[in-house]
Amino acid sequence: MKKYIQFLKEVYEELKKVTWPSSELVKTATAAVIVFTLLVAVYLWVLDIFFAKVITFILER
Repeated sequence: MKKYIQFLKEVYEELKKVTWPSSELVKTATAAVIVFTLLVAVYLWVLDIFFAKVITFILER
């Protein structure tokens, strides 16, 4: 049990050394990730529609 308590103390000391990002940076990065994810989702959606139409066209011939 002593090892675990010592480990948690060391973890706490290391976390005090961490340079945490500002809330503004976190908000900006989160917005960028959401926008990029939406763009990729729309791109894949358009590709899905396109290939579905191509395959439908080929199979109906």
